Amino acid sequence: MPVEVLGNAYEQFLGKVIRINKAHHAVIEEKPEVRKAGGVFYTPQYIVDYIVENTVGKLIAGKTPKEIEKIKIVDPACGSGSFLLGAFDYLLKYHQNYYHKNPPTAKSGIITPVGTISTAEKKKILLNNIYGVDLDANAVEVSKLSLLLKCMEGETEASIKQQITMFNERVTRFR
Repeated sequence: MPVEVLGNAYEQFLGKVIRINKAHHAVIEEKPEVRKAGGVFYTPQYIVDYIVENTVGKLIAGKTPKEIEKIKIVDPACGSGSFLLGAFDYLLKYHQNYYHKNPPTAKSGIITPVGTISTAEKKKILLNNIYGVDLDANAVEVSKLSLLLKCMEGETEASIKQQITMFNERVTRFR
């Protein structure tokens, strides 16, 4: 199941809250911040892809991972994180392609034996490059969870245990 499903499901209910009125009936209302802002909108995936390709894609084209470390991608109204997920996925694919063309040393811990980016490297990219804020704290939590799930995509229980043992560090730690 794609990671984006979590954000899409949350965004269906993002601007609403269930309240019990004086007559003890459940009422679905728009959140006050949504009414004030004029609404909360879901960004379709094709729009996210277009924006990421034409911003992040052009920004990192031809750069090394070391140069990309200095770049900060910020979404000041991240909602459930569709843009941040798209940007993170783009960065992961870019790094993977770069490392296949320019293999790092085997001891670097950047690439796994099967040729994918290690969890530690994904986490490093996530913490170095991806930033987001939103008025809705719940949306931010969904965004963080979605990014974590993306970071853990393709991992097995064995590979996670190996990461923990090798680095003596939890893979779920965020700033």
